[in-house]
Amino acid sequence: MVAGGSALAQSAPVPEAPWPALPPNLPSWLDNKKTNHLFRKRGDYNYDVYKIPALARDLNAVTVGHALAYEDLVTGKESRLETQTYNRINTVLKNPPKFMPDEALISPTFGRKYGVLEQVFDWTHILHDQTIDVLANTRMSNALKDAEIEKLWRFYSESVPYAITSLPMNMDMLDSQPYSKAFRKKYPKTNGLFWGYHWLQGAMYDGLYSLTPAQQKASYEVMGRRYHATELYKTDRSFMPMFSELSPRFALRFPHIANAFDNLHMLHDMVNDILATDGMSEAEKERQIKRAIWLVSAQAHQGEKPGENNSGEHDHRHLDGMPGMGMMPRSDSGTMWMDGMGWMRTAECHHCSMPLAKGENAWRSPQVWAAGTTMRVRCALCARDMSAETKGEAILRIPLESTDKTLVIFADDMGQLTTLDKDVVFIEEPASHVKCHEWSKAFSNRAAFEAWAKDKPEYKDAKLISFDEWKELYGDKPDTYEKPEAPAGMSAPEKEGEE
Repeated sequence: MVAGGSALAQSAPVPEAPWPALPPNLPSWLDNKKTNHLFRKRGDYNYDVYKIPALARDLNAVTVGHALAYEDLVTGKESRLETQTYNRINTVLKNPPKFMPDEALISPTFGRKYGVLEQVFDWTHILHDQTIDVLANTRMSNALKDAEIEKLWRFYSESVPYAITSLPMNMDMLDSQPYSKAFRKKYPKTNGLFWGYHWLQGAMYDGLYSLTPAQQKASYEVMGRRYHATELYKTDRSFMPMFSELSPRFALRFPHIANAFDNLHMLHDMVNDILATDGMSEAEKERQIKRAIWLVSAQAHQGEKPGENNSGEHDHRHLDGMPGMGMMPRSDSGTMWMDGMGWMRTAECHHCSMPLAKGENAWRSPQVWAAGTTMRVRCALCARDMSAETKGEAILRIPLESTDKTLVIFADDMGQLTTLDKDVVFIEEPASHVKCHEWSKAFSNRAAFEAWAKDKPEYKDAKLISFDEWKELYGDKPDTYEKPEAPAGMSAPEKEGEE
């Protein structure tokens, strides 16, 4: 005892929690704190997102929101995160900047303290941005866009060591660290904004993929309304938005990119939780952030493949029928919980429960974007009837006679259907849903149908109907529909954050 002191003054040191240890022999780039401004691959499509001005401005605002929150978290101002900072971010979201700001100027302290983390974030955000620029380009064919996106992926994954792994990570494991869920419990409103950003960054891909410029702009008018009115302010999600839930067609074509984006968003969550954890020293926060970066880095998983190394963090499996999405909390290999929709079987039509197309025909499955999520269905009829069962606005995306043509139909909040594609025609000869993919189809026009049917004698006498005729044919619940049940031992979440 120090002279003049008391036993009470000599409280025993509080041991730190048993935080996960750093793996051995980590590469030196994880300790980099130098400023390293990364830039885009050259391309005449750069910044073409501004052809869809509302989307471009909303993405600019996302950058501001992240930076403001991170700067407060590392400068001792976290107590105002749910009040003053939240209000500042919300003001920016409602009045988005015309041009992309420099995040380093908004969060300089965060950048100096966690320089390599900021570079990991920035490098994958560049991939986000350039992929959207390619999709928004009005000069390239869809085939050229696909090829350029693959080039972007190679540029991203080979140029610098900051790339995120393309493997489908075990999201349940990554969200089960000792510090997990701290941020969303302490700052639910601000976490809601973060997850709202991730919703936008996932949903926008199928809102652009294989669509014409006019379809893209009209789609974002609808999606942007949902984003600003609802998705930004949700505080009751059971988990962060996942890419394949929101853009399954893009994820089917580019599962490696979808995986990387989900893994990046999971890294955001892990960093948020570390910074919000009470009782963790600053030095330990730096160690845990370094470990989190390494867990999702491409370098940590070199030589590993999906379907292999299936133990713990190395559970590199997709859900059945959902390429581009790793194993989720409350899921087994074929069934998962989807907020707003309940339990779903991932390889089945969400409307008629029949198997979805696979392999080279998987692109033929239509979608219904509604209630903030995207449901895959088996045929045009399933898309139409599914949209009638959901509240609010909806977007139906129905592949036509080839992979580069998509019919886009808009449903208003009263269920009225409209389309920009006035010449579209349908065949619909109702029978059992067991073969609905054969008797419910859409074509760009009569000539497209005739070209498709010329070597298919069974369709010689098929009756073609117009869009106005087709949209009036709402049907009953399919004869094949089965309500999915929860996987064994699992139950629906009561509210966000509960296991």
